[in-house]
Amino acid sequence: MRDHSADPDRRRSAGAAPPSPEGRRRAYRLRHLLAKVHMPLFLALAVLFGVWAWRSETGSGPDSWALGAVALVFAVLALLALVDVAVIHNHRHHRHSRR
Repeated sequence: MRDHSADPDRRRSAGAAPPSPEGRRRAYRLRHLLAKVHMPLFLALAVLFGVWAWRSETGSGPDSWALGAVALVFAVLALLALVDVAVIHNHRHHRHSRR
């Protein structure tokens, strides 16, 4: 429920405090670990579904277009995980170069 009070200090104190630097580092480490784990997993699933779509015959099992679409979704997820790893790496590089 929103606080529509006119007092800006009261509205500001209602939210949570910003995370500590150590908490932010732990969040980046976890995000980096998850991205590094998910990237190969999504890539392997994209290849698996792509090969399954390529080898599927008409009338047997799922439609090859549906399998291809699933392979494409996993390929996009793998690409997003790769971009996330690159962004985190870039953030760490810039943070260490400022010190």
